[in-house]
Amino acid sequence: MDNIAKQKLYAFLSDLLTEERKSLFDRVIKYRTRHLTVVLENIFQPHNASAVMRSCDLNGIQDIHVIENNNEYTVNPEVAMGSTKWLNIYRYNESGNNT
Repeated sequence: MDNIAKQKLYAFLSDLLTEERKSLFDRVIKYRTRHLTVVLENIFQPHNASAVMRSCDLNGIQDIHVIENNNEYTVNPEVAMGSTKWLNIYRYNESGNNT
């Protein structure tokens, strides 16, 4: 889901939220950062990468770049625990060497 879609969803759902819940969302969003990004390349064990994504979400890192030169990454939902829906994940798998 891209940022525009997330903003539209937030605007739609904000009418259904209590003021306390809106305040919580605003506090969490305020601490997100794009000053640091994570790059994962040729992931061999998807559960480890899913754990990295969960940690990124927990620590407010918004952007994750996944380079799939040799191995395609598939999210492990039991490990990621829904964290990937809050992150921007950019996948690079168009050519022989995406690095």
